[in-house]
Amino acid sequence: MARYEFGAGLADYVVTPSDGLWAVGAGANVTVWDAAEGGTQYTDLQDAGGTPMTSVRADEYGGLPRFFGPDEVTGMWADAGGLARAWIAAHNLPTSGGTDESSTDWLNIRDDFGAVGDGVTDDAPAIQAAIDAASEAGGGTLYIPAGRYILQAALTWASNVNALGAGDRVSILQAMDQNLDLITGTDIGNVTLQGLQLSGPGRGYGSAVRFTRFSAPSTPNITLRDVLIQSMGGDGVFCHQLASSVLHRVRVRSCGGIGFHLQAPQDTVLGGASTSLVGCSAEGCVVAGFWLDGMSYTSLSACAAQGSPTGYRLDTCTGVSLAGCGAEQCTTGLTVYGGKGATVNGFVSEASDGTSVWVTNAAAGVVLVGVTEVAPVAAATACLRTDAGTIATVIGLTAVEANSLSGTVTRMDPGDGSVVLAGRTVVPSGGTAARMGTAVLVAGQVTVNTTAIAANSNVLLTTQTPGGTVGAPYVHARTPGTSFTIKSTSASDTSTVGWRILDPS
Repeated sequence: MARYEFGAGLADYVVTPSDGLWAVGAGANVTVWDAAEGGTQYTDLQDAGGTPMTSVRADEYGGLPRFFGPDEVTGMWADAGGLARAWIAAHNLPTSGGTDESSTDWLNIRDDFGAVGDGVTDDAPAIQAAIDAASEAGGGTLYIPAGRYILQAALTWASNVNALGAGDRVSILQAMDQNLDLITGTDIGNVTLQGLQLSGPGRGYGSAVRFTRFSAPSTPNITLRDVLIQSMGGDGVFCHQLASSVLHRVRVRSCGGIGFHLQAPQDTVLGGASTSLVGCSAEGCVVAGFWLDGMSYTSLSACAAQGSPTGYRLDTCTGVSLAGCGAEQCTTGLTVYGGKGATVNGFVSEASDGTSVWVTNAAAGVVLVGVTEVAPVAAATACLRTDAGTIATVIGLTAVEANSLSGTVTRMDPGDGSVVLAGRTVVPSGGTAARMGTAVLVAGQVTVNTTAIAANSNVLLTTQTPGGTVGAPYVHARTPGTSFTIKSTSASDTSTVGWRILDPS
């Protein structure tokens, strides 16, 4: 009876959903079953060497190694202890009408196409042959075993072709021509690249991944996951009209252009949209860390930029959000250049030597929540800068450098209970916890009842309407949480005095 081979494929990342993706934890113990729920566990398994086993352990990257299932079983439900099981299919199913085995969706670039991965041989022709073969079959998955694969030519990718490596530290595609991209494709979609390192020659202008659109409406369903990109002369990732796509745990280091460059010109109907970047980082990129040009309905979560002139730039984007992201050692941490509906929640700019956040070019509907500036260097000029013509709402800003605010700015961050609405400061002035009001002196004295008064509060006093023999009002006494007394230097002062409570930070 035939035993069919499983594992080492892109479908073999099962159970617990993480950020919208299916994933297995490193070293997870995976059992296989004959049903999505309940059922009977298959325990008659063999590893790649034929040794019996009852379950499969994921490697340090969360991938399943090669293994053989029970006799005549071509598909199983995999379970790693999460909320659901996932279906995995055998890679070597029998051909139609016969018993011979043939690979249908999984191609090994070494075993099947002669790639070497010795760091010397030019493996570009072999890998290109694998891509072309998968494309001609209507799609498939290339397995790239551990090794350094030298590329003297760019790889031209195709739709519905995926690539899986053994990990971003061991499966390395090494570009040698400084003037060529490493992976390129036009009008393609439905591509996943995972567990790979894409390295360049450290100079020139080639990008690691360059997917462009010519006649297709977009570049859809692209997934980059657990990929390390470094030493490219151009951009780390350049994608044109990217749509319905995910970049998950992609790290770009020391590239001569932009770490993540997502471009969607506004002259097309669809544009780039519905894309998420999760846990991505850009370190030491010469132009910028993240540059989104014309993108819509796109999110960045838990991303980091370090050591670039611009950490993040949202250029004429619509409905783009940053959540829990940061920029370190960038001249400008975040630039919102035009567009509308940008939302920033929990953004940290550390060691900026310019402006931490800059809103400009008539950007509208910008919402900044929990923006924090940390330890700007001596050359820094501003924490938050908003230019004329912009519209922004700011909540909970923590600034070290002074702000430079123009345009329309609604602020709820001064820390004294006040709100700045379109340039006007509004302070609670009624009720038992009023922080501002007026009081009329009687024989040079009046008691103001408010629970907002504290032992260390600063109370600002001004004479609003003179009366009687006017003197100088001052705070004579206070009862924290209850009241304070205003007294004048003139016992016959009957003026109306305005007061405002400020608390030290």
